[in-house]
Amino acid sequence: MIQSLRFLTLPSGVKRFLATESLYGLSIGMFTLILNLHLIEMGMTEKQIGLITSMGILVMGILAIPVSILAKKTGRKKLLVTGITSIAIGCSIFAFAEGFAFFFCAQFVVSMGLTLVETTEIQLLFHYSRSKREETQAYSFLFAVFTAFLGAGTLIGGFLPHWIELSERGYQNTLLATSILFLLLAFTRGSLLPTEQRRKTVAHEDQDHQRIKGPEPKTFVETKSKLTRDVKQKLLFFAVFALITGGAVSCLQPYLNLFIKFRFDFSNESVSMLLALNGLALFIGSVFSPALIDRFGVKKTFLYIYMVNIILCLLLFLNINSYIFSTLLLVRGGVFTMLTNLADSLSMSSFKDEERDLYAGMRAVFRSVGSALAAFLVGIILAGKNYTLPFILAGLLLLLGYVYFTYLIRPKFFETDQEFLVNTNDRITNEC
Repeated sequence: MIQSLRFLTLPSGVKRFLATESLYGLSIGMFTLILNLHLIEMGMTEKQIGLITSMGILVMGILAIPVSILAKKTGRKKLLVTGITSIAIGCSIFAFAEGFAFFFCAQFVVSMGLTLVETTEIQLLFHYSRSKREETQAYSFLFAVFTAFLGAGTLIGGFLPHWIELSERGYQNTLLATSILFLLLAFTRGSLLPTEQRRKTVAHEDQDHQRIKGPEPKTFVETKSKLTRDVKQKLLFFAVFALITGGAVSCLQPYLNLFIKFRFDFSNESVSMLLALNGLALFIGSVFSPALIDRFGVKKTFLYIYMVNIILCLLLFLNINSYIFSTLLLVRGGVFTMLTNLADSLSMSSFKDEERDLYAGMRAVFRSVGSALAAFLVGIILAGKNYTLPFILAGLLLLLGYVYFTYLIRPKFFETDQEFLVNTNDRITNEC
């Protein structure tokens, strides 16, 4: 009930963005489940799939900085819609392509679209928000909607081929149906999302915070050189953190359907059902993640979440039966979502609005480097039919990420937990 009331009080731009996120979750859920299976059906090996995946991630890193610069000139909404359209085109190319080179081309187009989306969507959502508190709430709702419909899309992607696949060309019709969903999303967001406007006033909540802190001694222009040095240092620290996190994610996430299918010889329907339940776990994790900071603070929250994730990775590495594996995988999905959700939300909110495009670009570059290296390495491991070792690699990267956050990020930028707790006026302040 409280979450529903909070949703109703959000600005119309935020609510429209969140409503259309359901289509994005459905589309991504179908696409991520079907793509690897389609490539396998079309004769690609696990090593070739690893090359395609890692190349796509590298493309996202190469394009991230130019896209973040372009966003300031053309507007985030235009690039967001263009990105969704590009993903739709890439899906269609995957559907009709034959051979490694054409799949490579299709992945390039999809990665270009994903770069446009991931480098603009959070900043655009935060732009529609009126205060830091609404930014935190909007991000939580966004991830909750996405993960809920991601599970639904995964479930649909598992059963839809039985109804519409009539040829011998893998999952062609399902990919085309996914492409249509992406096009519908592009049209909907292009029509419903408000046009960006330059903020001329500060939200009341941030005005209160400003009065408490005292007036800014100088304007942005007057302190440009000092601010530039500070921002560069901050960007570098958070970008390296994104690199480590991206590597941990890409050890498992791009190949999750292959782990499930080939480790226990599951059917496609069983894979889709388990991944749909995993989507539900992601939804639950995203809903409860903001409350953890309020209750335990930054230090304890990240300690608990990191340690639980590391332990789960170690358990999933062991030779266990399919029922225990499935249960642990679902728990890991929810807990890992809490980790990535909190890390991304706190990182983005710690930057000012005019700095977020640059941070998003830097984050995408470094994350893509870590993700590409991890994805390529895991692709080689899968070529050797080893479906357990990637869990150990993910656990080691998570341990590295926790050490980095604890000794480098938190002491410099999150000095006290009070910045993230609900104060007596029920306001969440998450500025650094």
